Amino acid sequence: MFSKRQQQIIETAIKIIAKNGIQNLTTKNLANEIGISEPALYRHFNNKREILEGIIKYFKIMMNPAFDKMEEAEKPIQQIEIFVVTLLKILNSNCDCARVIFSESNFQNEEVLINSINIMMNKSQQKLIAIIAKGQELKEIQAGVSSLNISRIIIGSIRFIVVQWTMSGMIFNLETEGKQFWSDLRKIIKVN
Repeated sequence: MFSKRQQQIIETAIKIIAKNGIQNLTTKNLANEIGISEPALYRHFNNKREILEGIIKYFKIMMNPAFDKMEEAEKPIQQIEIFVVTLLKILNSNCDCARVIFSESNFQNEEVLINSINIMMNKSQQKLIAIIAKGQELKEIQAGVSSLNISRIIIGSIRFIVVQWTMSGMIFNLETEGKQFWSDLRKIIKVN
């Protein structure tokens, strides 16, 4: 989807934002960090907004293994476990990207970027809702709570864990914490 140079630009932009904040991401700083001229940067992206859109697309691509692995499991409860654990494993090994994406204030001034993030979140939530609903139909997942609210609990908890992790300076292992979270959540939502 991205050329090697585009990927380098996106990854460098992520590092700059994670380290210094979005206000310090300028095309001049980005070009200097990569070691190219600003005109060379513009051969790959027309402006800063396109680079930020690229970060969101990059994150979507990065998340794909969590969704792909989820499809391999037969039972809905296993699919949710795979999603939670794999997503947190991916984020654990891409801490700068996690820090940038989970700080929505980075994108709040651009309606196009907010819409893109909303679409991504809604698609993820709809997949999760469908899996939870199937698990409820199969009497594998508690039916006393709506699939929508169970999805909110899962997604909200993931977000909280990631924000807590980034704000603490990544002092704990996100993958390990995700496994423990899933173990406890499973006890709550699984039918005995």
